[in-house]
Amino acid sequence: MSTVWRRPWNQASSFHIDLNDQAFGRYDQDFRFGAVNLKSAFFLVKLLEDNKYDSSRHFDAHAYRTEDYEGVKDFARGCMRTYLILKEKAAQWNADQEIQSVLAEINADDGSMNQYLGKYSAEKANALKSQMFDRPAIAGRGLKYERLDQLTVEVLLGVR
Repeated sequence: MSTVWRRPWNQASSFHIDLNDQAFGRYDQDFRFGAVNLKSAFFLVKLLEDNKYDSSRHFDAHAYRTEDYEGVKDFARGCMRTYLILKEKAAQWNADQEIQSVLAEINADDGSMNQYLGKYSAEKANALKSQMFDRPAIAGRGLKYERLDQLTVEVLLGVR
């Protein structure tokens, strides 16, 4: 199964994760998880689930001040339900053949840069600095991110 994010998750440094939402560029609003930016919430859930995060998930969010006790319970259930729905959507995204095909194309690697990978050395750094790149060819290669984004939206909207 291929994912866009490949770095291993370091659970040792994480006791729990705070989950909430907010309108970008504003103060810390602590909205219900997934209430504002569903795609960001989806990719966070996908990150956690793909990497088998097993620590606490803490909803650091607050119901609207206008809510009564029942509304606060609806809010808490909503945070948890949204997480679980997005968890199912992440599994669907991972199993989708077209999405995985697009990812394989995006992540295709001919191995030509392998000589620069691994432990840092001055020799590798200097060789990389002197490497000639065909910038027009690189820029001309479509990476299919728009297609991947549309497919992601379709999974989230339930039409795939």
